[in-house]
Amino acid sequence: MPASSSTLSMKFMTNSSTRWTEKVLKEKIPFENDYPRPHLRRKLWLNLNGNWSFTITSIKETYPKKFDRFIRVPFPVESYLSGIQERVDSNMYLWYKLKFQIKSRAWYNNNPLQYRLILHFDKVDYETVVYLNHYIVGLKHLGGYEPFSYDISPYFINYQDNELVVRVWDPSNKWYQPRGKQLLDVKTSNSIFYTPCSGIWGTVWLERIPYIHIDRLQFQTRLSSIDVFLKYRIDLKSIITTSFDYYSLNKNMTIDFEKNLLHIKQKNIFKKNQIDYEKLGFILKISIVGKNNKHLIDFISYKSNIEQEISFPLKKINLWSPENPYLYDIRIDLYQNNTFIEHIDSYIGFRQISLCNDQKKISLNNKPYFMFGVLDQGYWPDGLYRAPTDDAYRYDIEQMKNLGFNTIRKHMKSETSRWYYWCDVLGILVWQDMPSGDSYISYETELDVKKQLKLLRNNRTNDLLITRNIDDDLSIYLSSSTKKRFEAKIQFEYELKAMIDFLSFHPSIIIWILFNEGWGQYDTIRLTTWLQSYDQNRLIIPASGWHDRIDIGHIRDIHDYSKKIKLSSFNDKTRALVIGECGGLGLIKSGWSYHAYNDRYLMTYAFEQLMINLPRHLSAAIYTQLSDVENESNGIFTYNREEIKFPTTHIKRILTNDYSHLYKLKHIWNLTSIPYTNYTKLSFSKSFNIIIDNNSKYDTHFYFYIYYLYSQVNITIDHHHQIILNQTHIIKDYHYISLPSNLFRDSIHQKHFLDIHVNYLPSFDKNEDKSFVYTNRTSFYLNFATLSA
Repeated sequence: MPASSSTLSMKFMTNSSTRWTEKVLKEKIPFENDYPRPHLRRKLWLNLNGNWSFTITSIKETYPKKFDRFIRVPFPVESYLSGIQERVDSNMYLWYKLKFQIKSRAWYNNNPLQYRLILHFDKVDYETVVYLNHYIVGLKHLGGYEPFSYDISPYFINYQDNELVVRVWDPSNKWYQPRGKQLLDVKTSNSIFYTPCSGIWGTVWLERIPYIHIDRLQFQTRLSSIDVFLKYRIDLKSIITTSFDYYSLNKNMTIDFEKNLLHIKQKNIFKKNQIDYEKLGFILKISIVGKNNKHLIDFISYKSNIEQEISFPLKKINLWSPENPYLYDIRIDLYQNNTFIEHIDSYIGFRQISLCNDQKKISLNNKPYFMFGVLDQGYWPDGLYRAPTDDAYRYDIEQMKNLGFNTIRKHMKSETSRWYYWCDVLGILVWQDMPSGDSYISYETELDVKKQLKLLRNNRTNDLLITRNIDDDLSIYLSSSTKKRFEAKIQFEYELKAMIDFLSFHPSIIIWILFNEGWGQYDTIRLTTWLQSYDQNRLIIPASGWHDRIDIGHIRDIHDYSKKIKLSSFNDKTRALVIGECGGLGLIKSGWSYHAYNDRYLMTYAFEQLMINLPRHLSAAIYTQLSDVENESNGIFTYNREEIKFPTTHIKRILTNDYSHLYKLKHIWNLTSIPYTNYTKLSFSKSFNIIIDNNSKYDTHFYFYIYYLYSQVNITIDHHHQIILNQTHIIKDYHYISLPSNLFRDSIHQKHFLDIHVNYLPSFDKNEDKSFVYTNRTSFYLNFATLSA
């Protein structure tokens, strides 16, 4: 166990906290009992999370003089839960140190030459160098999203303290690595980018494995009308492998990089182990077991590292779906001749994702299946890139399912294995983005249709001109080069393949998304063709948003943030059509949103209208987004997951196609049919009646629908309730203002009175000559509306 008993002081709980924060602060080992790789489980493992010694140095220093701080692993340095919570940049090295020993005799039983000790890192962002007992272990690792490991057997000391040191360098957007939405020094208040996450952000753990062991499991399901075909591949691996450091700083070394780009004709990107395990007598005994320990099949395989197929009658198989997330246990025993080597536990979900041939709709298990999904940025206020606990992972997924969503789009990051495990267990479909890197522009030729798609992406309403393009925010982050660096291609494709290799096990993942909104996009046709060939068990979105390439991939993905999605001119005969981003409704208390509301009922009405008016030729719609993130307030949840902003019963009904209790918005009284203009002062005294059904009066809400430009508005209701409106310099559009319901609910059959005074305010005209009154700028409109179910 870790030898250090030092503890981090508990910082004062702030708005960085969630319901799980306090539990983490009290734990000695975060995620202690949560097996980091649930789809390939061994019994003997050791969690090294917890409090590590820590320091930050300049990249000019080769080794720190002292480790003078403590950090809580596995949380990013910038996060509250790390105990550090500091900015990291490209001029810094992050240094971690842990002393640990293993006392249990179980780790030392049997012939030590037949077993190896493996040190696993679930996630580290970005460049990692590992030392054990002052020896450098293996090659440095580059990549912030995929797991990696080292054989530390030659350097490990049995029954004694071992000193583990990890050095991390993370330049974030100052380098070309895939990084998603991580951005140093966000400069705008309405940015779609977030705090970078540096250092160790996944569990660090040990396991003992045989010299030759089970390394990877792959399963693919294919359905016919009467049978289920299971393609399976179980890879064995010898611990002795050869590697090459493609990132060596030796300038005299020349490398033919071109052979390492991903092409469909390439069977192997890196050198593979050529051992013939069948000749050596290795066999696999496999059992697939259903619930109540009912065996589906028991069989023996004499072939490893090659794809094989078995079949079952369809009527005997419980197919996996969000409505029935049925998982079978898989038990695998590895033998050499008659000698037992090791046991592995895993699971499988039988499911098929495909396109209908006639209508080009997406099908799940050979039936058309509409996906109501939610975009998930994967950020948390206390842990940033890492959820505070495993329960927090589960909570997000359960809550989205309870609301009626059946899909989550994991946006611009990949998660730790535990998150996908819960998606498999709880039953939610996953669209997985490849995190973008090196640029927020595309390196490919811009097609004419892109401008129209970007108009949809940024359109806040269907009937008003767009005052600002959100892409303008990206100008300071764009690459200065028009050609993608070869090193950037190599790293992107290495991480793309590594992500697919590790995550392709999970039945919940049904779609890979290669590029988003053109960010760093290049060689789309080559990469999509390779990806479709490499993983034939899933559908591919080559370009989400725009920069689409005609007839490439399985799905055409459009982003549309207008209040009513039309897309009448978009129809693809060869691919399914989806909305990869939409909505962005925000209940604004602070921050920004695509569509801002100060009332949850009116926001729910907008959500209902958005969903019921989706074009019928769509196969999916992904709503932005699961939670608020930092200054972005588009979430269904608040950032700390404490509040769901919508009335849940309404969301559940609309997502299950129950339209029986939709909100109805009625404008029941107008002050005038057209706006008043060109004034310096207006005064009105008006009266009106409200007639509402008594059965719905307690679910009726009242609003002014108003527009006022360069004016201050004073409204008095029934001679005692006063409203002062002076936000004309911020809100320059028609909008709703929520009124206290108790003003009208108890007097719905009485006459109500309004006294209105509107005054032009020249102080709103900044940098203008205040001696002249610009009366032609003034405008005022008022309407009274009700919302009821």
